[in-house]
Amino acid sequence: MPLPSNLWKTTLLGACLIAAFPISGCSDPVETEPEPETPAAFSLRFVATANGKEVGCTDAITGLGPDGKTTIELSDLRFYVSDLKLWDNAGAEVTTTLDDNDFQLNGEDGPVALIDLTSNEEGACAASSIAFAEGTARTNDAVKGKTLLSKVAAVSFDVGVPQKLMKTTIATNTPEGAPSPLNEMYWSWATGYRHFVFNFTVDDGNGGKGDGYVHIGSRDCGPADGMALEDRDSCTFVNTPQVRLDDFDLKGGAVQVNLPAVVKSLDFIAPIYDPETFEVIGQGPGVECHSSPMQPDCPLVFPALGLDIDSGKADVDGDQIFSAL
Repeated sequence: MPLPSNLWKTTLLGACLIAAFPISGCSDPVETEPEPETPAAFSLRFVATANGKEVGCTDAITGLGPDGKTTIELSDLRFYVSDLKLWDNAGAEVTTTLDDNDFQLNGEDGPVALIDLTSNEEGACAASSIAFAEGTARTNDAVKGKTLLSKVAAVSFDVGVPQKLMKTTIATNTPEGAPSPLNEMYWSWATGYRHFVFNFTVDDGNGGKGDGYVHIGSRDCGPADGMALEDRDSCTFVNTPQVRLDDFDLKGGAVQVNLPAVVKSLDFIAPIYDPETFEVIGQGPGVECHSSPMQPDCPLVFPALGLDIDSGKADVDGDQIFSAL
């Protein structure tokens, strides 16, 4: 039998009131905490490129120099990555940890990773192809760790060994005894580390051949007769490039290292040294930049990396080398 309309309304109102204000003896609704997102593995991959294509030890990079006739071949490309940060869509940093392996080191002074995109076994990377070959057989093309992948919208990092980590490593180790990957890429224990190494062969297109060296590292790091950073906390000229890539696809993307952009402004003419005395005896095809403002190539290379050669400071907006692929 249907309820009278007035009773139906009263019953409905009572039900609503009970739902809104539970009476004594009724169980309170259980509030459930949202399940935390589980950190997932990530791999930030790096690729050497020229004109939008991946290049390696067996590839020629053409169209360089003032007349467009110069060709270079990559023989060594290594650099350190530190202060890696991943960002979400709101611009907040996402918690990130790096794995421990031969190419990555975690510690109190901050994590660092070594990217090595060349071996020393083929093409221009083979030891016989360049005057001062120093590449290694092992390679590593990615920084690996764990993060919340679903939140990543941008990535940023420094190219180099942090000053604090460099100070601690040099103070407590020998060059050969430093933990991997800090047991390579040093200039000397008095000078410190090179952050970015790009070596290559040079062919000027007119029969002239030589070698190219772009070594970006900190400068004025301590007394000439002592250890780097033994009397200071930072080198006067840090020379650590900074990179930020927005709208970055961490799952399927990669960071490209645009090699022609490093040397696009150069004339590819460098000093020729006597092999015994190392005195300058002329000039010929080549590139020489060891982070000194006195070397003609360095003031042309530094701006491409977003570096001010007069101060050693980095401008993240000035980087022309690293971009999303």
